[in-house]
Amino acid sequence: MNNNPIRAALFALTILYGLVIGLLAMLDTPALGLVAAIGGVLLGLGWAFAGRFSRGRA
Repeated sequence: MNNNPIRAALFALTILYGLVIGLLAMLDTPALGLVAAIGGVLLGLGWAFAGRFSRGRA
């Protein structure tokens, strides 16, 4: 894995996001779909921008 702190933070947020989605699913929360959609889009954008800006430095 890259030593870039942004990518490390995104990796940690992705793990945390998966745990939150799992917890919300176990609790049968009605807002699960909304939380999953918003979080997925935000994390996807984060990974896309992290990959886009780190390509020239690798």
